[in-house]
Amino acid sequence: MTDARSDVPLADFRVQERVRVRFNEIDGQNIVFNANYLVYADIGVTEYFRAIGEGQPGPYFNQYGTDIRETHCEIDYHAPARLDELITIAARISRFGRTSFTLHCGIFHDNERLTDIEISYAHLDTDSGQPTPLPGSFIAEVRRFETRTPTQD
Repeated sequence: MTDARSDVPLADFRVQERVRVRFNEIDGQNIVFNANYLVYADIGVTEYFRAIGEGQPGPYFNQYGTDIRETHCEIDYHAPARLDELITIAARISRFGRTSFTLHCGIFHDNERLTDIEISYAHLDTDSGQPTPLPGSFIAEVRRFETRTPTQD
């Protein structure tokens, strides 16, 4: 990635979903328990694929006879989210590989960056389970959709 995750401003994320921090999401320190940020990222992934045509990545990739699997995740924690705060889950595809892509999810409270999550997905042939090139139409659709053009390996 040519830019650091934390350098991407909220305005550069086309997909933004606001949610309220619930009691069951906090820990004994009264802040969001660290694993719940992955749940928030999953909301970002769902809303991203809803924005480009499907509510989940599975149905989206079914049209190509393929699927995706998460292969890697990195989380940078900058500041905690707290009970009853409205937070914004922001999502964008930041990188394309030949057979993979990376989704960057930023979590914000107002304009304060709380967390950056980067999830890498392998693109797989449904029948063989083997990596297969990303469809050119998917790459083109994402490039048209995104404010900030994803990098390509």
